[in-house]
Amino acid sequence: MLAPPSSVGGSALALHYANVIIIIEKLLSYPHLVGEEARDDLYQMLPSSLKTTLRKSLKSYVKDMAIYDAPLAHGWKDALHEILSWLSPMAHNMIRWQAERNFEQQLQQQKDCSEGNVLLLQTIYFADRGKTEDAICELLVGLNYICRYEQQQNALLDCSSSVDFEECIDWQMKY
Repeated sequence: MLAPPSSVGGSALALHYANVIIIIEKLLSYPHLVGEEARDDLYQMLPSSLKTTLRKSLKSYVKDMAIYDAPLAHGWKDALHEILSWLSPMAHNMIRWQAERNFEQQLQQQKDCSEGNVLLLQTIYFADRGKTEDAICELLVGLNYICRYEQQQNALLDCSSSVDFEECIDWQMKY
């Protein structure tokens, strides 16, 4: 079964994008722990076309954002969970499908047929590449906002325990 060139599988990016989606899912679980290095590593995993789209999206979205607000951060969390509710199972299925193709996995499954095989149609393999990249880009923009909001909240908590609270607020306004 051949996937069209405009699909994720036809572009040979199915397994790669599945890994990116799963990493985003994990980072979203602990946004307050996501550092610059983790974000840089994730960014380096993206193909150049997605990096370009992401840069444009981030520039247009955050150019006037000095302070991140809680309602918007919670809105982003809800939106990302909504996207991941349908995209994440397909990404996990892609990983599982790939593993099932492994010869050793096939032998093990012949012995233990308790779980059914994943069909290629249950993965992101045949998904439209452009739509998949748009969804990943939206996840990354939202994750960026949530992580920055969490970092801001942590910095404010750190500042509230210090004597120079006003200086810390001034510093937060600058960054």
